[in-house]
Amino acid sequence: MKIFNKQALYVLSSFLAGFSVLVVELISSRIVAPIIGSSVFTWTSVIGITLLGLAVGSYFGGQIADKTDAEKSLPLAFLISAILVSLIPTLARNTDFITNSSDSILKLNLYLSLYLFLLPTLAIGLIQPIILKRFANDFSKIGSEYGTLSFAWSFGGILGVFLTGFFFISYIGSKETIWLMSAVLFLVGIIFAFKNKRVLLLFVLTIIFVPMILYFTQQETPNPKIIFQKETDYYNAKVVDTHLSSYGDSRILVLDFDFHSIEPEKKVEYYPEIYPVFANLKENIKDILVIGAGAYTMPKHFKNYYKDTDVSVVELDPEMISVGNAFFDLEKYNIKTIVGDAKVVINKNEEKYDVIFGDAYNSFISVPWYLLTKEWNDEVKNKLKENGIYAVNFIGSISEAKSLFANSVLNTFKISFPNFYVFAFGVKPEYTQNIVLVGINGELPLSDTELRQKLLLGENSFLAEKIISAEFFKGPAPVILTDNFSPVEKLMEPTIKSFFPKNLSEIKDILSL
Repeated sequence: MKIFNKQALYVLSSFLAGFSVLVVELISSRIVAPIIGSSVFTWTSVIGITLLGLAVGSYFGGQIADKTDAEKSLPLAFLISAILVSLIPTLARNTDFITNSSDSILKLNLYLSLYLFLLPTLAIGLIQPIILKRFANDFSKIGSEYGTLSFAWSFGGILGVFLTGFFFISYIGSKETIWLMSAVLFLVGIIFAFKNKRVLLLFVLTIIFVPMILYFTQQETPNPKIIFQKETDYYNAKVVDTHLSSYGDSRILVLDFDFHSIEPEKKVEYYPEIYPVFANLKENIKDILVIGAGAYTMPKHFKNYYKDTDVSVVELDPEMISVGNAFFDLEKYNIKTIVGDAKVVINKNEEKYDVIFGDAYNSFISVPWYLLTKEWNDEVKNKLKENGIYAVNFIGSISEAKSLFANSVLNTFKISFPNFYVFAFGVKPEYTQNIVLVGINGELPLSDTELRQKLLLGENSFLAEKIISAEFFKGPAPVILTDNFSPVEKLMEPTIKSFFPKNLSEIKDILSL
């Protein structure tokens, strides 16, 4: 019975180590997102560095298992893992030297993942070979014994994935989950440390000094600009009150590291002011669907301008409803919110609309590619009434050197909507800017020139100057974006490279005390 209990402890230890490493891996992207955003490069870097750490750790763990006493090395491996994991949030607060080192988003994701996650995952990787050395009693059964430990490790990882996605992020938070995993590793290690007084002393010293270090390094001076902050299931969300030279006193919704919505004191010439355009293109607008809520800026504009219109919003993150009500006056408006992914909602929804406005692109480095494809455009077109309008906002550049992404989006869009208008909200073509494509499910009601003339006579007359010809888009041959092939991160690379440092600097300035 004693042997069984000891063997069971090794299996449980393997289970908890596997559990911890997958939790850390999943949380890693949430640690990185507020620093440089979230993209395919983030997940690629996090997964790759985690696997690298585990691989290197397994190699050295095998060497340690063969050359040292496992009764000492096993608790030490757990202790080192616990300490390194606990330091991840502290290290994440000190990343300026990395973010200032390159303007390549790919390199920055790699550097951050190496800096934050390589050593913790390497330390966890040491554990399994040492456990196997102690667990294996009979060489003739080494296959089944290894299989048992591997099953425990993998099953722990599976449980870690589900608990992280469905519970830890929603109810505990990223930092707290990291510290919980550190505590799990520490507690498992201390069980094995009782047979060695010197190792046990290290655990005692750790439990005295490491929490003190974490406490003092995590102290933050309250930022009066930030009036709300919460980690939702999808974002690290902040509401910031600040003064901007071009906008005046402004309330800003920040999701992860990027501006999502700005509600300024002044009336400014930016893309949410496009709402009067649609009245010039279609009469009797009664039903409007907005994809992506944020601070509900676009839906509120629609509701104010088109008084008797039903306005619905598709929003992935239900927390945005609470944020909208509490900080952006949403409760004053009769706006229906449909919580869910836009792709699913559009497929299931049987209603047809006069106007559908796509505004789900919350970051210039985090593009929901499946909302830009030909298949998506066709699905949206099927939800429009006759002569209905589909307008889509995205972030890009119209200069020849940086226009491959915008050119690809445009050329994909016009397959489904051959009759369209283009609005560009930038000071200069080379600037990264909001571009809005306005497609008509029918014939063009007005030429570009006629639309300019009508806009000059109405509200937000500056919009007349924002119309550009599709011929303006030049440069390399575009990629037609499909559900099968949509390399938006690659297409955006020139824009990201030029705009990312400026965007990062602006975020830091706004959030600085």
